[in-house]
Amino acid sequence: MKMTAASIQERQQGLSLVELMVAMVLGLILSAGIIQLFVGSKQTYRFHDAMSRVQENARFAIDALSYDIRMAGDMGCSSYVQNINNTLNGPPPAFNPGAGVQGWEALGTGAGATFNLPAYNAAVQEAGGVGNANWPTSGGAELDTGTWSVPGSDIVRIWRGSGNLATINNIAPGAQTVVNVTPNANINDDDILLLTDCQSSDWVQACNVTAISGGTSINAVLSNGCSPGNVVTAPLLTQAGGQLVKLESFIYYVGKRNNDANSPPGLFRRALGVGVANAASAGTPEEVVEGVESMQVLYGVDTDGDRTVDQYVTADLVGDWATVLSVQIALLMAANETSDDITGAANYTLGDVTANAANDRRLRQVFHNSITLRNRVR
Repeated sequence: MKMTAASIQERQQGLSLVELMVAMVLGLILSAGIIQLFVGSKQTYRFHDAMSRVQENARFAIDALSYDIRMAGDMGCSSYVQNINNTLNGPPPAFNPGAGVQGWEALGTGAGATFNLPAYNAAVQEAGGVGNANWPTSGGAELDTGTWSVPGSDIVRIWRGSGNLATINNIAPGAQTVVNVTPNANINDDDILLLTDCQSSDWVQACNVTAISGGTSINAVLSNGCSPGNVVTAPLLTQAGGQLVKLESFIYYVGKRNNDANSPPGLFRRALGVGVANAASAGTPEEVVEGVESMQVLYGVDTDGDRTVDQYVTADLVGDWATVLSVQIALLMAANETSDDITGAANYTLGDVTANAANDRRLRQVFHNSITLRNRVR
């Protein structure tokens, strides 16, 4: 049948209103599904990204702590010398390298305790000073002032040699005693040094370090021209042929950048003499890694002298720091970003304590590690 112009026009009438509405509804349903899929994928990505960051930060923090704690008290053969001759001219009260390791227990976080985790934007508090009630300790441990920590988090300090032992070629006594050592000493002006011949040992400070022409040796001048300086009239007990090692010390604690309450918490440390006038004092704080919200520390002590751990106790229950053979670290890590997938308050077990976290929609995870002090179990 031949199609007329009128019949063709009649067939091209377009969509009816019902058909248009159905098409719009189907389009909206499809768009909503795509949007929901996108939102869900984005939330999943953010969650797994936050988890990866938390785990990466935790590994870095555990590695840093483990290395220094493992080497605590390692001062070469001087580790077996009972009394070390201190020729430093009035070092600060917190100067106690013989302890090897020291700790300060956060108030309210003792064995079996349950405490409320400080808010993420909680202010830091001064933890240093003598007899700080918020961070009790024992065994005569004293913490340098200027250590501002997040409440509810323990503090640990490590004393050790740098691990780079140099041989003492000669000691020329006098008003400015000169110690000549092999060129591998890796020492600088103002460094605190340990001299030892395995029978006797001395704490000294290198006020001036000079490399001998040709790089054959290094001269370290022990005078009173630096801080704290040396008592120049005090004789050295170490003999030529002994060892020289640079003293290192690190205070680890949970703090905040610039002590600003609005900064995220993180693991901080203060190295000996960095950025301060007195080289025997704890130095300027530096952030090791962010995201560490709480640190709990237990100390494995040897109570019967058989070089094995008999019990784990908090810092305020350690009678003698020389009896500590191992350290247990528990870190509560938190993501800086919030997540809609995290709802409700939660409890976290850190060693022998429980931390209650408020409902702030942050991803958290606990990490544990036990570290043996190599120098005390061999």
